[in-house]
Amino acid sequence: MGPATEKSVLVVDDEPVDVIVVQKSLEKAGYRVWSGSDYAKGLEVFQSHADEIDVLIADVSLPDKTGIDLAKDCLRLKRTLKILFISGWAGAEFLDYAGISKEDLHFLPKPFRSSKLVSRVAEVLASTDRIPWLEMPDTAGCGE
Repeated sequence: MGPATEKSVLVVDDEPVDVIVVQKSLEKAGYRVWSGSDYAKGLEVFQSHADEIDVLIADVSLPDKTGIDLAKDCLRLKRTLKILFISGWAGAEFLDYAGISKEDLHFLPKPFRSSKLVSRVAEVLASTDRIPWLEMPDTAGCGE
């Protein structure tokens, strides 16, 4: 058993097959995995298990809010949370627009191999890199 046995992941994707593939791949590698199918369910699961979840894997395109919205809200609850975005073409284009390169450590384009997913999660966990624009505080309504 490797160090992955101590780590937990929340995967949020509205494609049930993708959730199953990601969950099985990570569980086989020793991770504990929670899942959600949209922003609301993902946030609910995260709020219930925030102390245990080390990595959020979120599809950029979710039916209610984006995976980016989910990542921002989860980071407000747990600053040490690691983030990995996954998405097909449209999500990749959106990330590019938002200033994240498709080659960024925090993005894995679909489709991907199980081995690539597992290695990328390990890289994200080991990295001290952050996504600065995700962690910018909301300033609306703030004043001296």
